[in-house]
Amino acid sequence: MASSRYHQIDLLRSVACVMVVAFHYLYRGHLGGWIPFDQPLALQSVVKFGYLGVPLFFSISGFVIFLSAQKASARAFVASRAARLYPAFWMAIILTTLVVRLGGDATLMVPWRDVLINFTMLTHWFGADYVDWAYWSLAVELHFYILIWLLLRFNALQHIVVVMAVWLFISLVNWIRPMYPVDFVLEARWAPFFCLGICSYLMRGGNRSVGVHALFFMASALSLAYIYSQAAHMSEFDRMDVWVAVLIGSAVPLLFWLISRQQFELAGGSVLWWAGALTYPVYLLHEYIGYVLIKQFYGMGIAPILCSGLVFVLVLFLAYLVHVRVERPLSAVIRRVVAGA
Repeated sequence: MASSRYHQIDLLRSVACVMVVAFHYLYRGHLGGWIPFDQPLALQSVVKFGYLGVPLFFSISGFVIFLSAQKASARAFVASRAARLYPAFWMAIILTTLVVRLGGDATLMVPWRDVLINFTMLTHWFGADYVDWAYWSLAVELHFYILIWLLLRFNALQHIVVVMAVWLFISLVNWIRPMYPVDFVLEARWAPFFCLGICSYLMRGGNRSVGVHALFFMASALSLAYIYSQAAHMSEFDRMDVWVAVLIGSAVPLLFWLISRQQFELAGGSVLWWAGALTYPVYLLHEYIGYVLIKQFYGMGIAPILCSGLVFVLVLFLAYLVHVRVERPLSAVIRRVVAGA
């Protein structure tokens, strides 16, 4: 498989990030009581589906993480993941904690003990609160990384098709009868999305076997089943909303099918490169910092829709500073230390 950058993945990352930000700033923030105004119903009817950007992120991870694991040792894989995740994450914890405490919103604050635990990215293992609730998806990602590390550690990455078959079977059983320990440890509800990305990578690389195709379609069906179940349990969704969520969610397997067939290709460019690079820090910084700043700007008399737009621009600029001043230099250091180079 060619090692060139997948610009379509950069685009999908950006789309997923914008979906999540719009969901929080234009819908979830007011619903949770953190933003003191709501948006026009027509706008809310669109952005309330933005939470589906997270499953898209997981499918992207399935593709990208399996790509990064190719020909990597277990230690090199850990080094690459630690270098990618921790620098921006640590700075996001510091900045979010400062802004939330200076902003005075007690509902967003967590105890200092929990703040310290957050630095490990193992918050969910200790029953602590997240400094920013958006970090919950990192816990899911971390479990997926552990799975890939185990496969590398025991030289079993070549058996990924069997592993996915077992994982998807567990996911199916969990969908029929949810089992918290299984769901928590094995991320059963999110397994179909990771498998979509892995299968797409395998098929794009030439593995067009019946088994991989069967797993892709099983993952597609299960991903839509979980999207349906989640939407059906959302009190603010009516029956039409549930089916709209499923329709939007169906774009995920479709997009990765097109990627697997090399029918979704982009030439790239600096805009897409930067969009892909800033997605992670924007995701880490946007939610609680955004809620505090939007509330402050609204108190200064700025129009509601302008508050959200202005804060997004500020978060984008802050993400740029974190990427350039923190993420780049610290990533290189972490990679060398962990890899033992």
